Amino acid sequence: QGNDEEQAAIVLGATGWQTFWYVTLPNIKWGLLYGVILCNARAMGEFGAVSVVSGHIRGQTNTIPLHVEILYNEYQSVAAFAAASLLALLALVTLVIKTIAEHRNEQALKAAAELPPERPAPAGV
Repeated sequence: QGNDEEQAAIVLGATGWQTFWYVTLPNIKWGLLYGVILCNARAMGEFGAVSVVSGHIRGQTNTIPLHVEILYNEYQSVAAFAAASLLALLALVTLVIKTIAEHRNEQALKAAAELPPERPAPAGV
């Protein structure tokens, strides 16, 4: 989108934090929120890379998918399915949050499209 709005805020006397909170963050909020949601979904489901890279150190490098595997390999089926159910519930919550964020983003885009276009400043000004 460019940095014209940030430069205008600084010229008008805004501090760095004010520029971030009132100009930059509102412009990137939907992309940032969507990225956090997708990162959360990826982190919850990651198995292979964590298993290989972490070294599988019990009690130190554990995630829910790794914990499910450990429980299942130790024949603790009830605990493994309980942890897997928790993971599935968190995945559903993530999908609901993602859907709500997408819907609100669409509403914001429609509202912005309905605004009248800005008039350019006269050439002499």
